Amino acid sequence: MDTGSAGTVMTVQRTLLVQLNSMLTDRAVRELRDLVGRSLEAQPHRGLVLDLKAVEAMDSYVTRCVRDLAICARMMGVPTVVCGVQPTVADTLVEMDFDMGDVRTVLSLDVALRVLPAAGRRARGRS
Repeated sequence: MDTGSAGTVMTVQRTLLVQLNSMLTDRAVRELRDLVGRSLEAQPHRGLVLDLKAVEAMDSYVTRCVRDLAICARMMGVPTVVCGVQPTVADTLVEMDFDMGDVRTVLSLDVALRVLPAAGRRARGRS
Protein backbone atom coordinates (compact mmCIF):
# COMPACT_ATOMS: atom_id res chain seq x y z
CA MET A 1 0.00 0.00 0.00
CA ASP A 2 1.36 3.38 -1.00
CA THR A 3 1.58 6.01 1.74
CA GLY A 4 1.94 8.97 -0.56
CA SER A 5 5.22 10.78 -0.20
CA ALA A 6 6.52 8.74 2.77
CA GLY A 7 6.89 5.33 1.22
CA THR A 8 5.32 1.93 0.72
CA VAL A 9 3.97 -0.51 3.30
CA MET A 10 3.54 -4.19 2.48
CA THR A 11 3.54 -7.58 4.17
CA VAL A 12 6.36 -9.98 3.24
CA GLN A 13 6.83 -13.31 5.03
CA ARG A 14 4.39 -12.21 7.78
CA THR A 15 6.60 -9.16 8.27
CA LEU A 16 5.42 -5.59 7.88
CA LEU A 17 7.89 -4.01 5.48
CA VAL A 18 8.09 -0.23 5.27
CA GLN A 19 10.19 1.11 2.42
CA LEU A 20 10.72 4.83 2.87
CA ASN A 21 10.97 7.20 -0.11
CA SER A 22 13.98 9.41 -0.69
CA MET A 23 12.26 12.71 0.14
CA LEU A 24 10.51 12.64 3.50
CA THR A 25 8.38 15.44 4.88
CA ASP A 26 7.39 15.77 8.51
CA ARG A 27 3.72 15.34 7.63
CA ALA A 28 4.34 12.23 5.50
CA VAL A 29 6.38 10.63 8.29
CA ARG A 30 3.60 11.32 10.84
CA GLU A 31 1.02 9.76 8.48
CA LEU A 32 3.30 6.77 7.95
CA ARG A 33 3.73 6.34 11.70
CA ASP A 34 -0.05 6.30 12.17
CA LEU A 35 -0.55 3.82 9.32
CA VAL A 36 2.10 1.45 10.65
CA GLY A 37 0.59 1.58 14.14
CA ARG A 38 -2.85 0.73 12.78
CA SER A 39 -1.42 -2.08 10.64
CA LEU A 40 0.42 -3.63 13.59
CA GLU A 41 -2.71 -3.42 15.70
CA ALA A 42 -4.99 -4.90 13.00
CA GLN A 43 -3.14 -8.18 12.49
CA PRO A 44 -0.23 -10.07 14.05
CA HIS A 45 3.17 -9.73 12.39
CA ARG A 46 6.38 -11.57 13.16
CA GLY A 47 8.26 -8.29 12.84
CA LEU A 48 8.66 -4.85 11.33
CA VAL A 49 11.40 -3.89 8.89
CA LEU A 50 12.06 -0.22 8.19
CA ASP A 51 14.01 -0.06 4.91
CA LEU A 52 15.87 3.24 4.49
CA LYS A 53 17.78 2.28 1.32
CA ALA A 54 16.21 5.08 -0.76
CA VAL A 55 16.67 7.75 1.92
CA GLU A 56 19.59 10.04 1.10
CA ALA A 57 19.13 12.59 3.89
CA MET A 58 17.36 12.65 7.26
CA ASP A 59 16.91 15.55 9.60
CA SER A 60 16.65 15.12 13.36
CA TYR A 61 12.82 15.09 13.34
CA VAL A 62 12.53 12.34 10.72
CA THR A 63 15.29 10.35 12.41
CA ARG A 64 13.53 10.61 15.76
CA CYS A 65 10.24 9.51 14.16
CA VAL A 66 11.90 6.44 12.63
CA ARG A 67 13.49 5.54 15.97
CA ASP A 68 10.23 6.14 17.84
CA LEU A 69 8.32 4.01 15.33
CA ALA A 70 10.72 1.13 15.97
CA ILE A 71 10.42 1.54 19.73
CA CYS A 72 6.60 1.75 19.60
CA ALA A 73 6.44 -1.43 17.52
CA ARG A 74 8.66 -3.20 20.03
CA MET A 75 6.39 -2.01 22.86
CA MET A 76 3.51 -3.63 20.94
CA GLY A 77 5.47 -6.89 20.97
CA VAL A 78 6.70 -6.61 17.38
CA PRO A 79 10.48 -6.88 16.94
CA THR A 80 11.88 -4.25 14.60
CA VAL A 81 14.95 -4.01 12.39
CA VAL A 82 16.12 -0.94 10.46
CA CYS A 83 18.05 -1.67 7.27
CA GLY A 84 19.64 0.06 4.33
CA VAL A 85 21.02 3.14 6.07
CA GLN A 86 23.14 4.95 3.47
CA PRO A 87 26.69 6.01 4.41
CA THR A 88 25.84 9.72 4.11
CA VAL A 89 22.85 9.29 6.41
CA ALA A 90 24.95 7.34 8.91
CA ASP A 91 27.63 10.06 8.83
CA THR A 92 25.01 12.74 9.46
CA LEU A 93 23.53 10.83 12.39
CA VAL A 94 26.99 10.42 13.93
CA GLU A 95 27.76 14.12 13.43
CA MET A 96 24.43 15.02 15.09
CA ASP A 97 25.37 12.66 17.95
CA PHE A 98 21.99 11.00 17.41
CA ASP A 99 21.51 7.71 19.22
CA MET A 100 19.19 5.06 17.76
CA GLY A 101 19.04 3.45 21.19
CA ASP A 102 18.88 -0.32 21.07
CA VAL A 103 17.05 -0.37 17.73
CA ARG A 104 18.67 -3.15 15.68
CA THR A 105 20.22 -2.01 12.39
CA VAL A 106 21.56 -4.17 9.57
CA LEU A 107 22.96 -3.54 6.11
CA SER A 108 20.27 -4.97 3.82
CA LEU A 109 16.68 -6.13 3.55
CA ASP A 110 17.80 -9.74 3.10
CA VAL A 111 19.73 -9.62 6.37
CA ALA A 112 16.82 -7.91 8.13
CA LEU A 113 14.40 -10.68 7.15
CA ARG A 114 16.91 -13.31 8.32
CA VAL A 115 17.61 -11.75 11.72
CA LEU A 116 13.99 -11.02 12.63
CA PRO A 117 13.24 -14.46 14.08
CA ALA A 118 16.23 -14.07 16.41
CA ALA A 119 15.15 -10.53 17.31
CA GLY A 120 11.66 -11.84 18.09
CA ARG A 121 12.99 -14.50 20.45
CA ARG A 122 15.06 -11.89 22.32
CA ALA A 123 12.09 -9.51 22.62
CA ARG A 124 9.82 -12.26 23.97
CA GLY A 125 12.54 -13.30 26.41
CA ARG A 126 12.47 -9.81 27.98
CA SER A 127 8.73 -9.91 28.67
